[in-house]
Amino acid sequence: MFQAVKNRLFGGNGGNGDNDNGPGGDNGSRRMRRPRPIGGRGRMRGASGVGYEVTSTNRRHRVYALMMGLMASADRHLARTNLGRLRELCRLHDRQSSLLSGILDRAIDNVFGANFDFIPNTGDQKLNRKVKDYITLKMQSRNCDARNCQEFEDIARTALRAVWTDGDCLLVKRKDGRLLPFEADQIMTPGGGQEGVRIVLGVELDEVNRPVAYHVKQRQTRGDYGGLYKTENTERVDAQYAIMPAYRKRFNQTRGVPYLAAALQQYDRTENYIDYETLAAEGNAMLGYKIKREVTEETLPGLEDNEDSESTFDKVQKMEPFQIFELLPGEDLDMISAQRPGSQFEPYIVSCCRIIGVAVGMPLELVMLDFSKTNYSSARASLGEARRSFRRWQKFGTDKICLPWYRWQISRGIAFGELPARQELYRARCQWPAWEYIDPLKEAKGNETAIKTNTKSFSECIRDRGGEPDEVFDEIAEDMEKLKTRGIPVTVFESKGPGNAI
Repeated sequence: MFQAVKNRLFGGNGGNGDNDNGPGGDNGSRRMRRPRPIGGRGRMRGASGVGYEVTSTNRRHRVYALMMGLMASADRHLARTNLGRLRELCRLHDRQSSLLSGILDRAIDNVFGANFDFIPNTGDQKLNRKVKDYITLKMQSRNCDARNCQEFEDIARTALRAVWTDGDCLLVKRKDGRLLPFEADQIMTPGGGQEGVRIVLGVELDEVNRPVAYHVKQRQTRGDYGGLYKTENTERVDAQYAIMPAYRKRFNQTRGVPYLAAALQQYDRTENYIDYETLAAEGNAMLGYKIKREVTEETLPGLEDNEDSESTFDKVQKMEPFQIFELLPGEDLDMISAQRPGSQFEPYIVSCCRIIGVAVGMPLELVMLDFSKTNYSSARASLGEARRSFRRWQKFGTDKICLPWYRWQISRGIAFGELPARQELYRARCQWPAWEYIDPLKEAKGNETAIKTNTKSFSECIRDRGGEPDEVFDEIAEDMEKLKTRGIPVTVFESKGPGNAI
């Protein structure tokens, strides 16, 4: 099959491709020119730049893209126009699609939750509290956002959402310690070019394709929309003063690809089907009647030559609400039954949502928020797969967004004398949300068994619930002391030794 495609593309004759005399190499035959690839080099280069079928409405162009896809690099598949179309499609569905916007909301909520925080781990409780107070102050919008609009958690959530819809974004570290965010389309290659400088899609690269700077443009601030750019040259931001979270699927990929890109084609078709079926059902739901009449020898001439303006032959009759009208002799009134959506509507939509969920790592139950057809085991398995995906995004947020900002703030605190110059100040972890137990009693018994067999610690159980072990232990100790002071009996679990019951 591959040879057939190769012959079609490059004019192969079934041989080794080096013989210009045609099949069999007959010296007496007329010399034949080697056929050029179909479409020409320019068209093939354009096709290889398509990369994603959903961005092209030209079916023939899609065929070229499928055949030539292996010949294009990662940046070729994510050419500026193609990448821009992917972003706008994702943004469009995020704005007006209840399904895709809901998927994004549930994903971000499961990754960040409502109690995101930084937990310092210096080894000194007093120092931990001091660092925690410092970071909590810096997370406030007036100290974190140059626009004074969002707290750090909100910026991080928006940045992760941008990775899903745009592929990347840029957070510029300002001298005042605040972040200035830029959307993906604001990172662009400046005009005019610079000799000896390699810039790909707004990212300046060194000899090993490592980003050394980003070129950004500010949006127009005048007017109602602010969607245009200033005419001045782009501003160069050194890479050490920027945080750029990006979703990359290939090694030589300079810019991020929207995480939703793989689901767009299936989602686009599903949305169109829902739209068309809904419109058909809306029209079918309107009251409609049909007039039935018996065709006899007396009425047959009227069918062939109908000039009576009062006749109901070949006419659409309109009726007002609650109208009663008289029928002609031999006519009967019958209501048109609604048949849309059909019986296969729900099964088809469910199947499509499963396919879309596979692309974003979410089971059907989370995509549609429907657990009516699950039991404990199936729900636990489905949520387990989803949480595995969410943990991966939590690690992405930790490594690409949260800890880079945290360490930058710690360095500033040390430089300005607000924190002591100690290396352990950089040690910290992100506190992510706790997921509710599917069956609290079963989960509690499972944790109890794990602790008894020394396969799980108390701290690990607390962290699984989204808590900080030291804070929980301090709170328990304080509660115990208060109960003893008031003379209230207290029942506690005391360890009998490793492996023994507690």
